[in-house]
Amino acid sequence: MNGDAGAPVIAVAGDLVEDIVVWADDDIAYGTDTRSRIFRVRGGSAANVATALAVHGGRPRLLTRVGDDGVGERLVSDLERVGVETRAQVAGTTGTIVILIDRSGERTMLPDRATAKEVEPFDPSWLDGASRLHVPLYGFETTPEAAVFHGLCAEATRRGIPVSVDASSAGLITWLGSERVRGILDEIDPQLVFANDDEAALLGLDLVEPPAGRTVVIKHGGDPVVIRTGAERLEVPVPPIGEVTDTTGAGDHFAAGFLLAVAGGAEPADAAQRGIAAAARVLGQPGAHVTA
Repeated sequence: MNGDAGAPVIAVAGDLVEDIVVWADDDIAYGTDTRSRIFRVRGGSAANVATALAVHGGRPRLLTRVGDDGVGERLVSDLERVGVETRAQVAGTTGTIVILIDRSGERTMLPDRATAKEVEPFDPSWLDGASRLHVPLYGFETTPEAAVFHGLCAEATRRGIPVSVDASSAGLITWLGSERVRGILDEIDPQLVFANDDEAALLGLDLVEPPAGRTVVIKHGGDPVVIRTGAERLEVPVPPIGEVTDTTGAGDHFAAGFLLAVAGGAEPADAAQRGIAAAARVLGQPGAHVTA
């Protein structure tokens, strides 16, 4: 599963946690039992993107923080085994996200990010040799975290490394406030912004022309992906997809496919097609991972 040794290194910064994925076999019976299947897998948006990059032929490097415990040790070992170069701060307790998947395949997430929220400034050398830096918005949840990730993005920009940001979560945007998130984007000034339709609506991404040099990519499930660059607006159709049993990680695989394509010189519309194909591979499996 290791990527092409000649491929550019794409750095991804953010959470590595354990996902406990619960597939409900029936409608949720609140206050009593519901038949289900439960899976334990690697999680965290940043780790999911890094893993997807490896699966789809890239050379990912994850910058993260995990607990000083058996879970964290296992997660890092698993990542390295699948081809993700991992640079991790180690302290505290590894985070956990419980992901409840209903019978339609839609997910509800219950995160406890634990030590991930205590991240300290990353060693600047961890960006050495990177061609791009991708950062999920989750890294800006608290003020101390935000300072770390602002600093990392500034270091990448100083080095001429393009930055991309994933809006990550409508719930997170609502909690932080849309105005604050727009301010974060203005400060980072990423080359690429990924969002789904709910996140884009909260941030007004499809209503306002992006700043010069920025491309906004908006995912609409099975409807066309919208790409906005300056005054230009493109729609990229999504081919029919079979049964969807679990949407966890689809956005992360889309981002990985898109980033690999643009790193190879593809135009945004072609990159979106590669992202769509990458996301389709994960929709029928538990959690955010597929095999090569």
